[in-house]
Amino acid sequence: MTFKRLIGHLAFYSALTLVVFLSAVNAQETNPVDRKVSNPITDTPNVNPIQQDVNVSPTPKKDGANKPEGGGDDVVVYSNHHEGTGEDGKRVVVHEGNVDVHYGIYRLQADKITIYEATSKMVAEGNVVFDQGDDQRITGSKAEWNYDTKLGYFINSTGFTNQTADGTIIYFTADRVERISLNEVVVYNGKFTACEDAVPKWSFTAKRANIRTNDRIKLKSPKFRVRDIPIIPLPYASIPIKKQDRASGFLTPTFGFSGSKGFRLSTAYYKTLGRSADITFRTDLYSSRGYGFGFDVRTRANSRSYLDFGFFGVKDRVLGPGEDATHPNQGGTTFYANGVHYFPNGFTAAIDVRLYSNLAFRQVFSEGIQQVISPIENSQFFINKSWDSYTLNFLVRSQVITVPNVRISTKNLPSISFEKRPTPLSFIKKFPVYFSFKTALEGVSRRESVDSLAAYQQAAGNDPVNTPSLGQRLDFYPEVSVPFHFAGMSVTATAGARTTYYSNSFDPNRLVTGKDLLRTYAQFELDLKPVALAKNFYRSNGDFRFRHVIEPYVTYRLTKGVSNFDKVIRFDYEDTFTDTNEVEFGVVNRFFTRRYTEAVTDEARARRRENPKPDEKPLSIQPYEILTVTVRGKYFFDPYFGGALDPGRRNEIASITDLTSFTFGGVPRRWSPLNFDMTYRPRKTIFVSTRFDLGVQRDGLRDISLTVGYDTKLVKVFQTFYYTRAVTLIPSLQQFNNPFGKEPGTLRGSQWSPSFFLGNRDRGWFFGSSLFFDFENKRSTKTSPLISATGTIGYAFDCCSVAFQSYNVNVGVRRENRYVFSFKLNGIGAFGTQQIGQGLR
Repeated sequence: MTFKRLIGHLAFYSALTLVVFLSAVNAQETNPVDRKVSNPITDTPNVNPIQQDVNVSPTPKKDGANKPEGGGDDVVVYSNHHEGTGEDGKRVVVHEGNVDVHYGIYRLQADKITIYEATSKMVAEGNVVFDQGDDQRITGSKAEWNYDTKLGYFINSTGFTNQTADGTIIYFTADRVERISLNEVVVYNGKFTACEDAVPKWSFTAKRANIRTNDRIKLKSPKFRVRDIPIIPLPYASIPIKKQDRASGFLTPTFGFSGSKGFRLSTAYYKTLGRSADITFRTDLYSSRGYGFGFDVRTRANSRSYLDFGFFGVKDRVLGPGEDATHPNQGGTTFYANGVHYFPNGFTAAIDVRLYSNLAFRQVFSEGIQQVISPIENSQFFINKSWDSYTLNFLVRSQVITVPNVRISTKNLPSISFEKRPTPLSFIKKFPVYFSFKTALEGVSRRESVDSLAAYQQAAGNDPVNTPSLGQRLDFYPEVSVPFHFAGMSVTATAGARTTYYSNSFDPNRLVTGKDLLRTYAQFELDLKPVALAKNFYRSNGDFRFRHVIEPYVTYRLTKGVSNFDKVIRFDYEDTFTDTNEVEFGVVNRFFTRRYTEAVTDEARARRRENPKPDEKPLSIQPYEILTVTVRGKYFFDPYFGGALDPGRRNEIASITDLTSFTFGGVPRRWSPLNFDMTYRPRKTIFVSTRFDLGVQRDGLRDISLTVGYDTKLVKVFQTFYYTRAVTLIPSLQQFNNPFGKEPGTLRGSQWSPSFFLGNRDRGWFFGSSLFFDFENKRSTKTSPLISATGTIGYAFDCCSVAFQSYNVNVGVRRENRYVFSFKLNGIGAFGTQQIGQGLR
């Protein structure tokens, strides 16, 4: 790029930044449309107030002071002294000393007020305060007001506006304020700010500004100032102060810089669409890549129903280096929609859709790290209605899973299911028998696309699966259950039969054929829950500490009839059922403490701290589950699941996956790993949860996940940790090793995602960081395990805040370092990143 072109680009970006900022104060940050703000211009002036409010209640005295006087029947005046001249109806009355005039909803206070009855005019001098009911207040050193037209002017005025959408009040001072209509005033030589300092940290000054109650402030040729020093002159600015807290206009821009995308400038225009909808048009400029464009629509049908949808696309390689082998075109588009609607007739509809045109676009231009690294992309829409014991569901779903070399796409287009919940059969009187059923009519498909066919064939042993775009799956599953209770124990016996029809199936070479398939099986389940054991523990002084409750259970399952599992095409979980003969066993440990119901709220807890041992008896005491520990496992009488298990490869079988999310189905085994699940929550600010699988065939710890959270107003800490092992099999099972000498389906992985935030986002210093480490995938390349890092540091004043944010991501095709500066004006918006002051992503 030549020096002349470089100067041209810099001039263009600088001009564009200035133009966007000039228009940015024309609207505020968008807010939920159902939020309501109703404060008008009624607040007591806080910027250089001339005088505090005086008592408005008249206190007549025996000597005649402070008695009503003048103005006919509608005008009432209270004062310490008054004099009047002229004939009735044309008098000139002078009131002095704490003068307080009332006329309908209007009130005028001053040191001295002269009333001219012939012209209905009042001239007020000294400490003037004017109120229009609860709608408006104007102050000044001198004022003239006509109580017939309700118009007038005020000299050396102070006051403030409605609250803005974020609850901020915009204060103003002015040389002169003219009241030109019942809901509009004109301010001359005014200064507007949200700061209460004598010298505000930021302000806008304008020679003329119009304030319309419950509408907006319009400033002509304002200057933006920092500590009264002019920084940027603007041609026009507008601040919405509507009760509905929504107003159309340009939003404050965001900007930043990254090594891969260059300078980034994001602008948006917000448009209200009536009282229940709005749309935001968005544009993004990447100086080293290209430009983005899109829109976001929000609608609200009622207090519970909503629909949000939008589109975003990027035209890549328009700016900066052109497209070549080292600079691929990674542009694309995305569409999203999410919402729920509750119909009056009992139907409920929900949608959750996010579609990307390609994976590279999602990884390069998505904002959140989870969208960058997630291998799963889900989209679904469903309609549901439940009545009596029946449920009707209509589902359309699409799922794409991207793993190395393979993209698996499955669809339900559509799925219609009808279910009956268990209800007693009325014709059997001696003991309760419950009947239920599930039936479904579905259109299904599965397609696998690969980067390297040879690599796929070597790993899977067959070609990629590609079914017709719309296959059929019909399913019917009736079930009967009978509960028994004796000696404090409960036993439930359940029996059912299932028939599933598939329009397509696998041939012996795992190629999809048009030959239909009928899968039938019967299932019996016996669920035994013995008597729960409980014991109370006390302190040495006799006070109660906690109660420990032990709840064991044993479930026997027998499934027979799935003789053609290898011919079933796997679309989802419903296709992974096999023959099984197993026993699931487990024990749930619950630890309870006592919580007083009157100490649920923060205020109640504060009262109990002030009076920890109240004289009165507590209203009630509720058990609170502070800790839960569950241990469970399975024993398989048939370790091959009726021949469905294929030793030496990863097997997706329902009896395995419903115990733990981590596989152990690569080899035949009678004992499953033991699954541990623990949740500890001593109070609402602390949360600890962990799950892990412990092998019983000398394979030790197989996997673990740990989540810890601490959430208070000033300190927020959250971390997740995942660890999985590539398990070494015992010698008798090593014949089933994978090519790496480990149990098939097990992989070594280690990921850690800590984040913290300290400080008050509303006042003072605040800073935080969010990190994501992948230790395993970076180990072989001996590179840094840090995948992404976001850091924020800033300071919030009473009326503004400043912050600096850095963002780093290094995963897949995404290599980016971005730096963003933010300057937030209360009541106006944020110039910089939208994330500032809103916590960590």
